[in-house]
Parts: sequence; C-alpha cells; structure tokens
Amino acid sequence: MQDLIKQFVKDVIPPRLFRLLKPSNEPTDAWGGARWGMHGLVLPGNRRFEYRPCVADRGVCKQIFFLRSYATDSLWRAKEIAAFYDACENPLIIDAGANIGASAVWYALTYPKAKIVAIEPDVANFALLKRNAAPFPLITPLNAAIAAKHGTLYLNDPGGGEWAFRTAEQPVDKGYAVDALTLEELIPSGVTPFILKIDIEGAESDLFSRHCEALNTFPLIVIELHDWMLPGESNSRNFLQWHVEMKRDFVQMGENAISISNSIALS
Repeated sequence: MQDLIKQFVKDVIPPRLFRLLKPSNEPTDAWGGARWGMHGLVLPGNRRFEYRPCVADRGVCKQIFFLRSYATDSLWRAKEIAAFYDACENPLIIDAGANIGASAVWYALTYPKAKIVAIEPDVANFALLKRNAAPFPLITPLNAAIAAKHGTLYLNDPGGGEWAFRTAEQPVDKGYAVDALTLEELIPSGVTPFILKIDIEGAESDLFSRHCEALNTFPLIVIELHDWMLPGESNSRNFLQWHVEMKRDFVQMGENAISISNSIALS
C-alpha cells in the first residue's frame, strides 16, 4: 500500500514541485511536462489529455509524456536537429500510427510551429485522437492507414490491446476496411519535411517495400521495428535496406530506431 501511495503522489504532484522535493538529473521537456490528473493528463495551460482506463492507453501516456520516448535531446546530433527546426518556417511532422494522440500532442508542445499530420486507422483510437488534438490547431488528424500504395486495407485485432491493431490486405473475423494513403499524399504543399514518426505494428515492411523519394526528404525518421513481434518474417528488412542505401546514421534509442539524414544539412 505504501508503494501505491508513493506512486500516486509522484504521478499527481506538479512536476516542478516534485523536482524541488526530490532533485533529479533526468531531462525534462522545455514546455514543463505533464502530470496525471483525475480525468486524464494535465498539460500546460490547464489543457487535458484524455485516455481510457486500460493498460494500453496508460502505457502510451507513460512512454511518451514521462519517459519521453520521442525526445531527441540525448542524441549526439541534437543541436543539429534543433537548428534545422529553428531554421524552418513551416516544418512538417508526420505521425504514422498516432493512436490516441499522445505522440502528436507531445510533438505539438515540443515543436509548436510544426504542422503535424496524425494518421490512425482504428476508429475508437481516432475518436480520442481527434478530441485530444482539438486544442492544437496545427495537428491534422486523419482516420486512415499509411501504406506503400493508395487503396484499401483491413484493420485486424490480433489481441494485443488498443495499441496493437494491424493492417492487412485481407480481413479476418471482426476486421474492417480502412483507407490506405501513401506518404506523398500526406505531405501538404508549402512545408519542409522534418520528422517522420512510424509505429504501425509491422506495416513498415509494406511502407518501405517500394522506392519512395519522399521518405528521404525527412531529416529524422523515428521508427519502432517489429521483428520481436513477428519472428521469422524479417519484417525490418525493407527498412534496413532502404536506410543503408540512403547512407543515413542509425541510432537505437529505447524501443525506437532513429534514422538521421547525412544528405540534408541539419544546421
């Protein structure tokens, strides 16, 4: 019981006050960070981030807002990345596999001038994504899947929870059709590609299965690979082959692989 009380106090107490009570060398977000509230996360400006009372949603919030799984400040090239963003008038972030919007909102807080296209195929996840994105006018939520070619895919539930829905060319029991959009279709005019975040539960194999010049226009690609989830399928092969051919830097950071361009001037 003591451990539960301690964890509750740590989650709910304002981050700045908590740091005063317990100094820490852990990095924090420049915008101040989030805290657990009674009805979702509390963000700066008293904005709220909704999530469902399930392990998947709470896990997503913890990974992104508290463990900072998409932060780049620990990378050797962090200053170059920051300088690229500062120099952009209209930087673009594409969030492929946006789930309930945690990554899109974190990016909106961290890179406030960036236009963010957040694409999520599951209708229930998308409903929350849309609500959570509403206070951020530069986030554009799309209820679709990203794919190598335009068309129709089917969203299937392999039983891994709300963060594990997978697209396939054929439906299974309770699967339903979703629009499939290419990366080129997701890039608006008048923007400068900045970050492409990809967490699409194994569909990265399809995404990197064809030559797509737009991929290499993003100086930073943050991708979760899923060989661990799909043993024996060499699921990451297409991405890794593309990455090597493009002569980009590869950095593993937690669950994510970071692909950094060496052909685009970052500073």
